[in-house]
Amino acid sequence: MSEILKIEHLVKTFGTNEVLRDIDFSVNKGDVISIIGASGSGKSTLLRCINMLEDATGGKILYHGKDILAGEINEDSYRTKVGMVFQSFNLFANLNVLDNCMIGQIKVLKKSKEEAKATALEYLAKVGMAQYIEAKPRQLSGGQKQRVAIARALAMNPEVLLFDEPTSALDPEMVGEVLDVMKILAGTGMTMLVVTHEMAFARDVSNRVIYMADGRIEEEGSPKELFYAPKSPRTKDFLSRFTAKA
Repeated sequence: MSEILKIEHLVKTFGTNEVLRDIDFSVNKGDVISIIGASGSGKSTLLRCINMLEDATGGKILYHGKDILAGEINEDSYRTKVGMVFQSFNLFANLNVLDNCMIGQIKVLKKSKEEAKATALEYLAKVGMAQYIEAKPRQLSGGQKQRVAIARALAMNPEVLLFDEPTSALDPEMVGEVLDVMKILAGTGMTMLVVTHEMAFARDVSNRVIYMADGRIEEEGSPKELFYAPKSPRTKDFLSRFTAKA
């Protein structure tokens, strides 16, 4: 397996509040890793540290063996390879769908407008949004906005995609359309790290699941191990409500 990311002893504090405590795990090419846990367990902060949106207090984040926290790799070029999809979409309100998917390619990747447009159209078609290229974000549903955000991230040709609770801001009927796109991506071999409350996605689509509690990794393993034979009482308690329904 080809290791892309390795997180070693990662710590994050806000004042006296230790939000991440000694986090260790790796991300290999083709992994779909779901990070689950109660609100406030540090899941989103972990993703924001990996994407350099938050400054880690200590530890290492190795990208192909180079520590981004030690400045061994350019931060902007790293972010193009480790893309992020946010729960609140983060689309540019003044730009239409097509321009939202082109602007990063032109400004960061230095692509020509023609090349950026071709790439944007390719990925918008993949997420079922090709017919909305002239629409502004305000004209779209939440599910449509999130699909555009995924297309925009894919257009940057990332090696890993980070998803920070991509369905949490959506109405229930729109959750399925975004999860369907993510399932298709997983099927293509896209490397994905997904913070989610969608337990069925974590169980059925991931190859690994990480359960976090109080800023720590409480348990990590295959979906089968975590959902049906958890070792930690905390994992078992957290998942009991879901497994009772399943």
